[in-house]
Amino acid sequence: MRSIGDLVEVGGADRRRRLSGLAALALAALVPWVLWGLLSAPVNNDCDGACAADGDREAALAAWQHFWSDLAERGETALHPAAADPSLRAAGDTAFMRYRNLWGSIDRDAREAFQNAALSSDPDAKVRLLHPWTMAADKHVRFRARLEIARIHLRRRDLAAAEAMAREALAVADLVPAIVADAYFVLGAVAFEARDLDRAEEALARAVAADPGFWDARQMHLAVLAEQLGQPRQGTAPCLNRTREMIEHLGALPALAEDRTQYRDLADRFALASPVDNPALALLAGLGYLWSGDLGRARDALTRAEGARGPLPGPCADQIRDQARAYRATLE
Repeated sequence: MRSIGDLVEVGGADRRRRLSGLAALALAALVPWVLWGLLSAPVNNDCDGACAADGDREAALAAWQHFWSDLAERGETALHPAAADPSLRAAGDTAFMRYRNLWGSIDRDAREAFQNAALSSDPDAKVRLLHPWTMAADKHVRFRARLEIARIHLRRRDLAAAEAMAREALAVADLVPAIVADAYFVLGAVAFEARDLDRAEEALARAVAADPGFWDARQMHLAVLAEQLGQPRQGTAPCLNRTREMIEHLGALPALAEDRTQYRDLADRFALASPVDNPALALLAGLGYLWSGDLGRARDALTRAEGARGPLPGPCADQIRDQARAYRATLE
């Protein structure tokens, strides 16, 4: 199974080819983690006052209902990220690859240092080349040098060093949000690798909020949310919010990749996980098949979602089953 550190290293100029290949690898890697989390967690249909961080149920329910109303009115296009910048290349590992012209002018020596570091196969040599630029006058150079060193540490599984350098990158002021998203992504990857799902969820949510066109952040956030939905003693509000966010990613990832076959890829992965009786994952599978045009499998998955009983808190599972029932009714 491919590691989180490997995922952040992938690059390439052709967005369709890279995203299609990365989708298969990332989604294949997602399933074992999801199954492990769901099968090892006790069923919890009745979350009482002892639940941690249940949050505001009324606010979560209002957001849930608004989400489905918008989806009913506008269809899956309601989930497509707004193209705030026509230069977006969602395949880019960093904001400087995802968006054109973020660098502006860059010192020739700094450019050569980044190029030589990229060409080197020695992690220690990479760090030596980049370290002087972590204090550069140019804020973009300063941030990028710290970010690249954090990514090197992440690939080496030195999670403490990766986190420390990512936080140093975040300390660089006056950057556009899309750039800052890269540092949050590294923090999320570090936490996910360390199996700290709460911190991973928070950091990756910040990355996606800062740059909705960040494909890698969305796919990793999707994997974290899927695991979170299998954790014991989960509150109703987090359950509703996580399920909604997963569906948002389900609609956004194929749009960013400009490849509708990813709906089916995602649906297949969640259909594989749905036998553990999680209505949220079965609903995800049903919607993925529906939007890919496979109505037969959509009907089957939505039917499974209607009958699934665990492991979510009862009020959240009821809302999910109601939506599955409504969508299945349109296929009769």
